[in-house]
Amino acid sequence: MKYKKGQIWVSVIIYTMVAILALVLILNTGVPILTELKDRAVIEKVSDIMINLDRHITEISNQGEGSQATVSFEIRDGEIKFENDQLVWEIETDKEIISPRSSTKLGNVIISSNANVKTYDTTNYYILESTIKNDTFRAYFNKKNSKESWDYINTSGIIHNISFNGEAMSGDFIFNLNDDVTSFNGTGYTSMTPSGNNTNLGQAQVTAHMDTSFATYDLVFTLSSYSDYLKVNVKNIQINS
Repeated sequence: MKYKKGQIWVSVIIYTMVAILALVLILNTGVPILTELKDRAVIEKVSDIMINLDRHITEISNQGEGSQATVSFEIRDGEIKFENDQLVWEIETDKEIISPRSSTKLGNVIISSNANVKTYDTTNYYILESTIKNDTFRAYFNKKNSKESWDYINTSGIIHNISFNGEAMSGDFIFNLNDDVTSFNGTGYTSMTPSGNNTNLGQAQVTAHMDTSFATYDLVFTLSSYSDYLKVNVKNIQINS
């Protein structure tokens, strides 16, 4: 189920639509202006197209509700599609043009490579999700308190549920430091990085900030792209005397 190093690099440019209904998009399939360019030049060219499209959408959205315009552009390489309120262009290449499991933003344009982690910020949970082919791995974390309002927290209550293809896995998560039972609970809160609802991330994290009588520390859960497991690290440990 894990990502194999020999797979083709997938570079994706995702355009997060602003006021998607305020703009009419016409996708032309005219002269193949990109077919003779190398992969890097193709990505740079499409990046410029997306940035220009972003400028047009911003101008239209600033004109108020009901404003419309027609914008045409030509893209022959790769695949272009609409999904989840986004305009997505995807191309497969055997060259490592962009570092794998990474993404960068140019305004509203996201350029990513082998980055498929999604995050959801709901009323009660932080959710991390990745997909390998048709299999979906998802971890639910309980939202506990906030940076401005620390309250009771224990390590056994951080993970609410881990599921694979919608079916919950059995098992419990319990953590302490140095076998000291007082490091199991205290005050603190949980947070997610990056915050909010996101797509096409190289990785995402949920952190439990713990203040116990034994020590203060951060318990960091990381989900990377094309992974069906969580990595857990302990950071910023300070032993309380």
